[in-house]
Amino acid sequence: MKKRLLSLLLCGLMTASLLVGCATDSEELKKSQQAQNGGNSSQEDSGSQTASDTFTIAINSDTGNTLNPMTASDRFTLMTCNMVYSPLYRMNTDGSIDYILAESMEASEDGLVYTFKLKEGLKWSDGQPLTAADVVYTYNAENEAYGTFSVGGQPIQVTNPDDTTVVFTLPATAANVVEMLGNECFILPKHIFENRGNFDINMLEEEIVGAGPYTLKEYKTGQHLHFVKNPNYVLGEAKTENVVYKIIEKDDTAALALQNGDINAWIGAADTIGPFQNENYNITNYSEGRVAYLVLNSASSKMTDKNYRTGILKALNREEIMTAAYTDSEYYVLGYSFLPKENQYYTEDLEKYEQDVEEAKKLVAGGATELTIGYVRTDIVQEKMALAVQAELKAVGINVTLEGFEQAAYLDVFTETENTPYDIFLGGYVMGVDPYAYASLFVSDQEGMTNQMKYNNETINKLFVEGNATLDEATRKQIYNQVQQEVAGEAYFYPLGTNLRTLVTSANVGGIEEAKTVAIYTFSDWSKITVK
Repeated sequence: MKKRLLSLLLCGLMTASLLVGCATDSEELKKSQQAQNGGNSSQEDSGSQTASDTFTIAINSDTGNTLNPMTASDRFTLMTCNMVYSPLYRMNTDGSIDYILAESMEASEDGLVYTFKLKEGLKWSDGQPLTAADVVYTYNAENEAYGTFSVGGQPIQVTNPDDTTVVFTLPATAANVVEMLGNECFILPKHIFENRGNFDINMLEEEIVGAGPYTLKEYKTGQHLHFVKNPNYVLGEAKTENVVYKIIEKDDTAALALQNGDINAWIGAADTIGPFQNENYNITNYSEGRVAYLVLNSASSKMTDKNYRTGILKALNREEIMTAAYTDSEYYVLGYSFLPKENQYYTEDLEKYEQDVEEAKKLVAGGATELTIGYVRTDIVQEKMALAVQAELKAVGINVTLEGFEQAAYLDVFTETENTPYDIFLGGYVMGVDPYAYASLFVSDQEGMTNQMKYNNETINKLFVEGNATLDEATRKQIYNQVQQEVAGEAYFYPLGTNLRTLVTSANVGGIEEAKTVAIYTFSDWSKITVK
């Protein structure tokens, strides 16, 4: 994940949207589909508003009419980018590679040079050839604007010796480079952007030229984004003609739309999917690698004593908190590290702070008895967590005041480092596959590291760098085990575990396994989705 996505992903929220006109949207979409089919409706016999050549999924926030693939930072804008653009390849959570625009990658023995071959005959959605020059242009433009692709503050050099070859030359060894180069960059058409001066696209007025599975046909503010398949998509034309992101702000409205057949898919909360647990729907629970957490604020004067912090953590019960938030263990996996449990470097060989109420009482004795916990008030999951924490700390003599914020205000108070009245925060993040992606959470002495958890630990700083500077997997494993132990040992950061995302689809939707459920984008390749 790009470093600039961190603020969004720290919260892991279900954001609010603009006003929604569901009836108007359905009517407009119906007209659009009829026009595409020569004026004939292709609705299912059941009276469903969704056509057999259209996959419609609810999203709960408007993307806004301006798309900038280099600064996209919210879930649904990133989903739009993934729909209309493609990367060279994508790294999966198990470290395997799915090649998209690239067909192969070769690394030099010293890990300083990575050579990619592009697939033959690549084309943009407007029919223009896609070549290595577009790839070089994209990486260099992003590096110039944001410094995204660098090692130790020095930029990675990108060249194209011919039209199908791209060479990345690193200034130093960086084990995270494979994830960085693949997952963090949608390739952009040089012939569109080179002379524009910026990367902003007005979706109400401009055509988006990309190399993704779909192109944008229509964007209607507060209503929908309508995509049609790209005939030049490198992995083959999409199996469904249209995809629609239908903007529905409220869960109950989205659930009703799914029941009525106005949409085919919806991301549901654990306590709202009861009506869909039957043969008319399919439910897919999957991990985004999101880590839910509680953090004690080191900027608070009440949190200076480590014994006191340890007492707070030992007063808590992960399972109770996660069950309060997600209803049932079917929808979460407990975790004890800042890494998600499915990460290949995850370890539980660390201090877990298992609940021990009597010991907690002793450790917090003499410390503050009044604390304030900050969370995002529009996130019902965080509110439930906050209430559970409040009850558990009351059992050891600490009264907790709940302070809910709007998302923007939450980020402001979360990042405050001086004179803060907030002692505890709840949050969540999706960071990526390689453990070095998590350095930005805890590292305080390196350029580009935001140190969101406000750590100041020289050992942690040093270990993250050492772990990324070697390609030996056994050595990396040992180093990142130690990093996880050091983070836990400070008694500030309390991981809760990984919540699962619940995708509910109507029974006539297929291809979900082939499309691959992934973090943020929902599907890795939307072209594989079918609607019968």
